[in-house]
Amino acid sequence: MKLKRSLNLPLLTLYGLGNILGAGIYVLIGKVSSSAGIFTPLSFLIASILVATTAFTYSELSARYPRSAGEALYLFKAFGVKSLSLLIGLLIIATGVLSSAAIANGFFGYFSTFITLDETWVISALLALLGLLAAWGIKQSVQAAALLTLIEILGLLIIVWVGREYLGGWDVSTYSQQVIQADSGIWIGVLSGAF
Repeated sequence: MKLKRSLNLPLLTLYGLGNILGAGIYVLIGKVSSSAGIFTPLSFLIASILVATTAFTYSELSARYPRSAGEALYLFKAFGVKSLSLLIGLLIIATGVLSSAAIANGFFGYFSTFITLDETWVISALLALLGLLAAWGIKQSVQAAALLTLIEILGLLIIVWVGREYLGGWDVSTYSQQVIQADSGIWIGVLSGAF
């Protein structure tokens, strides 16, 4: 049975951008800032350079093997071992579960700012709602994610607008000098934040 293609480039782009903004900006920026301090932008720069290598690799592999299965398929094409591909597929599922748990916890952190409810109930309700949305259909769930991404972008634009007077006061040369003079403890925080 062949699956029907129902996603297009704009939807997939907004879906990917939503993951980046939701997990990277809205959820993790506080965690990164707690370990990297004023060097948080450097942590994000290091992480983006590392992620770029992965992005270019995936771009090349997906162009060579334009089929579903992702990493499991790529591993099978490289080594021809089905059990190793199965293991990678299961690890990808585990990674998805763990990252979903982290994002759900981050959602609760923001939600609890407005309404005080039990964490278990809020996260369970969120996951049930998302599960129902995914069961409704891939196109519908990605469209909902795209709409939420547009809301996230609007939120970031509002933050930039409110803080616009501080954007011009950033002295790059002083910041660069602080980076150069940073001791090993600072670099551990920066690399921890990037990780």
